[in-house]
Amino acid sequence: MKRIKITAELTPAEEGGYIAYCPELDITTEGETVEEALDMIKDAATGYIEVVGLENIAHFASNRQIREMELVVHG
Repeated sequence: MKRIKITAELTPAEEGGYIAYCPELDITTEGETVEEALDMIKDAATGYIEVVGLENIAHFASNRQIREMELVVHG
């Protein structure tokens, strides 16, 4: 068993409720409340990882390097 962290980006849906997006896995789901949307993205992420395999997801590869960079953006 391995513990990983994922991100849930929540956006209010036009028709009500919330859209939950996980950028690490590039999956999206939705729920009527924030709590439901979070539960749904956890379930979706678990299912996705079970099917694809954690070792096949680039974001969680053991040889991955992360560097933060600053950009100047005009506009």
